[in-house]
Amino acid sequence: MALTNYTELQASIADFLNRSDLTSVIPDFITMAEADMNRTLRIKEMSVRTRAPLNSQYLKLPVDFLGMRNIELLTDPVTPLEFRNLQNLDLHRVSNSTGKPKYYSIMQNNLEFAPVPDSTEYTLEIVYYQKIPPLAANTTNHILENHPDLYVYSSLSHSAPYLHSDERIGVWAGKYQQIIEQITKSDDKARFSGEAPTITFNAF
Repeated sequence: MALTNYTELQASIADFLNRSDLTSVIPDFITMAEADMNRTLRIKEMSVRTRAPLNSQYLKLPVDFLGMRNIELLTDPVTPLEFRNLQNLDLHRVSNSTGKPKYYSIMQNNLEFAPVPDSTEYTLEIVYYQKIPPLAANTTNHILENHPDLYVYSSLSHSAPYLHSDERIGVWAGKYQQIIEQITKSDDKARFSGEAPTITFNAF
């Protein structure tokens, strides 16, 4: 059986389980699998690059943001920004002072900068880990295309409690963890070959 899109993945999971009565719940197993992957997987395939104008203390993060890889101002020369926790960031902010930002922090769904940007409009560039595009809203995604077995075994591990098949959780969860380790090891070898893809993110 081919395994290249959401429909084929659901059919494959049903075949593994040898069940034809799980049509309504298999999408839930897949959604939970994606939540697992978003918590544990950080590979270059998930990296995207985007730019935005910076002229205020706060800037909204992309809605699909998982974690930061790199952040800098596109000045001449380029200005890398250093992370500070929120308490330390306040120490770098003098009342009523503005200037070229040097530090950043993350508060809820926003980036916060210090010093507060002055009248200059800077261009900010970030490279970040992007949430896996959910199959419930997409026919396929880069994880399913490149690692279909990861989707299958993670989904199966979430099916076991629902089906009261606890004896199979260890097998499927173990296989899922093995694949995660293989993907991560492969990614580590290739991490510095090539560049992160560029996207246009209008809501940033």
